[in-house]
Amino acid sequence: MNIYDILCMPLQEVVPLGITVVFSFIFGSCLGSFLNVCIWRIPLGESVVIVPSHCPKCNHKIRWFDNVPVIGFLALGGKCRDCKAPISPRYIIMELLVGALFTLQAVNIWHNGVEVHALIAVIILLSVAVPCAFIDVEHRKLPDKLTYFGMISGVLYNWVFIVHPAKSHPDSLLLSLIGLAAGLIGLGVFAGITGKLMKKRTLGAGDVKYAGFVGALTGLPGVLVTLLLGSILAIAGYLLLRKKYFKDGYVPFGTFLGIAVYITYMLLWTRI
Repeated sequence: MNIYDILCMPLQEVVPLGITVVFSFIFGSCLGSFLNVCIWRIPLGESVVIVPSHCPKCNHKIRWFDNVPVIGFLALGGKCRDCKAPISPRYIIMELLVGALFTLQAVNIWHNGVEVHALIAVIILLSVAVPCAFIDVEHRKLPDKLTYFGMISGVLYNWVFIVHPAKSHPDSLLLSLIGLAAGLIGLGVFAGITGKLMKKRTLGAGDVKYAGFVGALTGLPGVLVTLLLGSILAIAGYLLLRKKYFKDGYVPFGTFLGIAVYITYMLLWTRI
């Protein structure tokens, strides 16, 4: 049995639930630590790979043992080892958050007898949805680096693995491409029509590309459910928070789409 065969087995047949929970949280918190770097550097145009982790205040390189998710922050007392400048609590919050989000999806996959490779899809989903959610709130944009990565990764994932309800690799790839096209064209047309009717831009190009990413990863049903749920959440969020956060009328649609696609994926694993 090779690695590909193992990835195509139900997760519950490969590892017990307890091990799934522990290792999922460890991996998820490590992913959250990396996504912290993406949220900080991508809007600035900096590399997230080449440049080593460093303190933004004193520019000292962060030691590997201080980079251990959650433990490193607690051991340092939330301060830089060199200059003693406070470290934003967002770092440990992000590590705990992504760790919990990844674990929740992994447990859902385990209980529903879904294949191990579904964890790869969750990695792709969180790698795009989480940083996009925070960057859209802070910088009011959805970086092409993330949405293009999501579209390409989504298509490749569906090509390499046979993703339900497809019965073959070509079918799985075709469903992904249909979802990609539906996301791009559907939201693009909607943005154009609403823009003309309201005589102002209602959705940005980043939102359209984000819909393409969702379609590539989840297929046609997934992108439709995500866009519908994301729209409902965005409207509700605007009505509840407009006086405090959305006074200028800007709503970070990418943030609400991130929540929606996460929930949609939870539903997809149940085979409903």
